[in-house]
Amino acid sequence: MKAFYCLILTDTELCEDFRIGIFSDKTEAEKIAAYYLTNVCGFCEYPCTYRIEKKYIDVTDTADASVKIETVWTVQGWNVNEDYDEIAVIESNLYLTEKQAEQELHKMLKKYDRTEWAVNCWEIGKLHWTDGFCNSLFKM
Repeated sequence: MKAFYCLILTDTELCEDFRIGIFSDKTEAEKIAAYYLTNVCGFCEYPCTYRIEKKYIDVTDTADASVKIETVWTVQGWNVNEDYDEIAVIESNLYLTEKQAEQELHKMLKKYDRTEWAVNCWEIGKLHWTDGFCNSLFKM
């Protein structure tokens, strides 16, 4: 098993998660989090925190386990509430191929009751949320 680190920033006022990327090194993920929290629109202006989730990928079936992994696949399932917020989000571990992720999707469909599903490809080290955000919570 090989470990990767998924960086997630959260707007604590809206309780909304932003998946920034998946990294091969925890220190790199921490540095990216610090940068976002001090420099990127929305993340530095609103009360945001971050967490790093350790994710694993099984490399025992690969011909050469020392080959650098450049992309990984995940499966996510979620429901949507009346405000169109994603709730009850679940996520698989990591997979080397889309076919493996789709096989996991079929298992998860039987196990979990979710209305929405996605199979996603992540480029290791790439920032997937780069534009920041605007908090649209209006107080009256």
